[in-house]
Amino acid sequence: MKYSEFPYKRISIETQKGLMQSWLKRFNDAESAEEQIKVLEEVNTSISEYSSYGAIASLNFNRNIHDEEAKAEKEYYDSIGPDIQEIYNDLDKAIDSSKFKSELRDKWGDTFLKSIEMDLKTFHPNIMDMMREETDLRNDYTKLIGGAQIEFDGESYNLAGLGPFHKDKNRDIRKRSYAARFDWFAENSNKFDNLYDKLVKLRHKIATTLGYKNFIELGYLRMSRSDYGPEEVAKFRKQIVDYVVPIADKLSEQKKKILGLEHLYFYDGINFIEGDPKPKGTPDELVKGAQKMYHELSPETGEFFDIMVNEKLMDLVNRDGKMAGGFCTAFPTYERPYIFSNFNGTDHDITVLTHEAGHAFQCYSSRKQPLVSYLWPTMESAEIHSMSMEFFTWPWMDTFFKEETERFKYKHIAGSLSFLPYGACVDHFQHWVYEYPEATPEDRKQKWLELESIYLPDRDYDDLEFPKAGGIWQGQLHIYQMPFYYIDYTLAQTCAFQFWIKNEENHIKAWEDYYRLCKAGGSLPFTELVKLAKLNSPFEDGCLKSVVNKVSNWLDNIDPLSL
Repeated sequence: MKYSEFPYKRISIETQKGLMQSWLKRFNDAESAEEQIKVLEEVNTSISEYSSYGAIASLNFNRNIHDEEAKAEKEYYDSIGPDIQEIYNDLDKAIDSSKFKSELRDKWGDTFLKSIEMDLKTFHPNIMDMMREETDLRNDYTKLIGGAQIEFDGESYNLAGLGPFHKDKNRDIRKRSYAARFDWFAENSNKFDNLYDKLVKLRHKIATTLGYKNFIELGYLRMSRSDYGPEEVAKFRKQIVDYVVPIADKLSEQKKKILGLEHLYFYDGINFIEGDPKPKGTPDELVKGAQKMYHELSPETGEFFDIMVNEKLMDLVNRDGKMAGGFCTAFPTYERPYIFSNFNGTDHDITVLTHEAGHAFQCYSSRKQPLVSYLWPTMESAEIHSMSMEFFTWPWMDTFFKEETERFKYKHIAGSLSFLPYGACVDHFQHWVYEYPEATPEDRKQKWLELESIYLPDRDYDDLEFPKAGGIWQGQLHIYQMPFYYIDYTLAQTCAFQFWIKNEENHIKAWEDYYRLCKAGGSLPFTELVKLAKLNSPFEDGCLKSVVNKVSNWLDNIDPLSL
């Protein structure tokens, strides 16, 4: 089936309640582990259907935020989320206290039971109305960002459409395009401030209602982080400050020479004086190139990408009314993933395609996992697949960039390394925000600037007032939509660099480790998946320093002025 042919329907809460009453009775009355397992397999099928229909509703809205029918379907699934959670909460309690718990562990592993333990700590019927309100506020942010119409040089653009001007080789165009972007944010500043203020206070109230001191512990539980906590993350951020920030500063000094500038401003985001490398070809030609690439990379990726193309499981090009950004979603019932992005003619088109294809390939590889909860791993693990896929496809980058291939590789490595401090800054900011939920919007902006001075000391916004006042983080949708989902990228990047190093040394072994990781899905927590892939944990002393030194040595052997 093509995506457009996927069956879709609304799941009825009343039907789900009736089914759950039946499942719960059979589960509690079961006289053997086999009987309980049979019930849970039926439940798994139902959850798979609910997840698939909800994903279709959400995707259709993201494809066109002006589509009223799609909006209504997404709002329906958003509205029933807390009810569904309440329905399944009773079964989670029964599983947690099952007399056959050891047999259930033998059947599906410890991750299944640990996930239920964490889920039970994140929900109570008392917070259902607050959960609905949180979803509504997140949707308000989506609509605000997705509906941006920004005038620039006589034309109107959404945020993704404005992107190419930010990377123009002409410095004046870069600056003016950023000025237009930030003017739009400034015009909507009160809306962004009010939205975030409501979200922070609401999340704090949800956390205290559940018995937590603040939202931080609840936020980690929501992210299903069972094997590390804020202390480990804080130590990792400190390593980024110690080992990565100095290299990022060195790369900034190098960029001045490359661009022939005495001083770098925020809008000097290009890497070469002639402008950053751009993909050669139409979107259709890029997809054909990717199809050939994935056939040559491995039989598994060739089969996977043929399905993505033939079943129209990708929506890649930017257009009016389409939500900004890129993501991968999935429909467990149909055993298919879906890639969403916004091609705009920049090199990001290729990195987002390979990145989201990494997510999609993992999801396709783990489609036969016995539980829908094992289809995806936790976020920091999932980002290993996507970021590593960016590196595994390096040998084929000349397909897309032709004579600019080496420039792209330099930009890719330098940009990936330089991203780590920003990722840590976003995470540190969120920890502070939820530690001090009564802070004002102005307090938050000042804190952001303070943290920027630690993690991003070279940033200079020139006379662009909105970011100078500390508001630039309001364009980072993760901060609004999925609190604490950002350090994941830095942890995963540390692992992806290890795959890059391994792949340079022995491609066959590196791919075997990567494919083994993909097939495992979410059957293990982060640190155990890292071991399965024969990688070093980013939390281990010396891991980040070792990885960064190898990346830095590679960069030292490149003369970007000669590329």
